Amino acid sequence: MWFVAWMVVVGAALAIVLRFDSAQSWVLSQLQGAPPPTPHATTLAAQGERAYMNGDLAGAIDLYGQAHQLEPGHIGIAFEYGRNLIYQSYAGRSSASYAGDALAVAEEMVEQAPDDARSQALLCWALVEANRPHEAIGAGLRAVEIAPDFAEAYAYLALAYLQAQGPSFMLDAAQRAVTLNPESVDARRALALALQSQGAVDAAIQQYETALQLHPRLDALYFELAVSYKAQLNYEAAVAVYYRVLALKPDSAKAYTRLCETQYTLGEWTRAQEACEQAILLEPDYIDAYQQLGEIQYKRRNFEGAVESLATCAKLESAQGIAPGARDVECAYIRGLALVYLGDCATAWTLFTDALAMNPDANERRAILAGMASCAAYEDEFDLADIPTPEASPTVPPDIIDVY
Repeated sequence: MWFVAWMVVVGAALAIVLRFDSAQSWVLSQLQGAPPPTPHATTLAAQGERAYMNGDLAGAIDLYGQAHQLEPGHIGIAFEYGRNLIYQSYAGRSSASYAGDALAVAEEMVEQAPDDARSQALLCWALVEANRPHEAIGAGLRAVEIAPDFAEAYAYLALAYLQAQGPSFMLDAAQRAVTLNPESVDARRALALALQSQGAVDAAIQQYETALQLHPRLDALYFELAVSYKAQLNYEAAVAVYYRVLALKPDSAKAYTRLCETQYTLGEWTRAQEACEQAILLEPDYIDAYQQLGEIQYKRRNFEGAVESLATCAKLESAQGIAPGARDVECAYIRGLALVYLGDCATAWTLFTDALAMNPDANERRAILAGMASCAAYEDEFDLADIPTPEASPTVPPDIIDVY
């Protein structure tokens, strides 16, 4: 009798174990097949901030974008999302659309929270990138009125004054930004740009180096620092800055292209061409690399290569939706000059005509007209009377912000 009772107990225990194992297997299978839980917006934003500090703007934009979608009314997340979009727009002309995305984010923020200084401040900066300085000044002034101790608001207001050519207001706003928050990268950058626009290049360099101590992986600061060295004609120092970028980002097509341009200026044509070719290997759609490579090939009398590179430049500009006013005049007129040497004045004349409509500077215009005169001198179908009369080019302030 006791044996039968013992068998019943053992059987019941075994059944429980088997049912537990079966249930455990089912639960595990369901967990393995289920999608992972969605991270909270603030978690994604924290991950985005880490990506930003690591210099991974693309990753930061992705993470901040997800966070913004989860909580579109979170002004802090939207503000950082917009900042990263604008910095990413500096990667090259093919990245310029990021600034438009930032403007859309800023406008949405202002609609949701018009009395939040971060909304107005981001709108100010985004309007600067849209080349609307007077509207930007209005947004910046509203931001500092709402929050007189918000350093970034003064920094972006300074950029708006810089674009509107208001030197005294610009410098005052930038200095105020740094005073309010000496640890702000955007404030230091604004002061550097303001100082450089006033010819205080050494002081600007010091501000860039301080900003780089705060954020040593933000490559936009390096490119603008190199512009400061070039303003001093210290091209060797600029080259060293580009190598600093490449130490952080070995796959930076922009760094190789800027290295190519600078080495070309130094007369190191072979090394310059190698740098441009490396940029193209890394990023086959990087417009500036083709433009600079084509210019080098033309100078080295490789006219066929110049025509090919500059034609690719023009094709990419069209494919990527670059506005006509923002296209490289070199990709038109230097290709035309190369075609003159190759005996194709019919195509060259069209390119010269297009180039004249692209607001060339005085030196570029002289080269274009010389090319047209060469065609008119040797082929009857091109008449000197068809060459437009030279006009004085308007005085345009130099672009000291190396955004492309």
